[in-house]
Amino acid sequence: METIFQDQDLITAFSQKRRLFWIYIAVAAVFAALLIGCIVWFVSLPYEDDLAYLPQLILCVGACLFIIFSYVYLGIKFQRSRKYYKMISSLSIGIKHVNNSYFLRYDEPELKDSVDYYVLTMCEWSKKKSEYLDRKIYCDKEKPLPVFQAGDKVRYLTHGNIMIAYEITEHDEEFLRERTAEEDGKIIVKR
Repeated sequence: METIFQDQDLITAFSQKRRLFWIYIAVAAVFAALLIGCIVWFVSLPYEDDLAYLPQLILCVGACLFIIFSYVYLGIKFQRSRKYYKMISSLSIGIKHVNNSYFLRYDEPELKDSVDYYVLTMCEWSKKKSEYLDRKIYCDKEKPLPVFQAGDKVRYLTHGNIMIAYEITEHDEEFLRERTAEEDGKIIVKR
């Protein structure tokens, strides 16, 4: 099987998350120093000084910029890094399933739980309903997209709906013709 995620990916994701956290802490420390400096400057001014507005103005502008930076940085960049690390760490300890399905098509990429994914539509046999059902399988967008052709029978390992490893076992052109005809509504084929 060709593995999508390596052990190094977890370490890389953790170090990226930690680096982004420390960058935010450094910016917060600079803002705290600006806050303390402005307060000390304001308190040290004489009672009715003409420059009393200046530390207040600097502090207001600095606070606005820090709040905007925090909202964007923590809400987008840090959150995406944290969610990506959480996804990769859950792959190593979560329950995994091996499936054999037919690949149908690539769908539009999606953003799911702050992580970008390629979407692969697989046709999987349901024992409970005794028919083929479509299933969305997510493949990390930071990794190379697996190259499948419609009708390939793929054996793949998943955690939830996230593909971890895969291999192409065969290509079934007849299944693809039957499935296409079934979707067009021409005939209903039971296998």
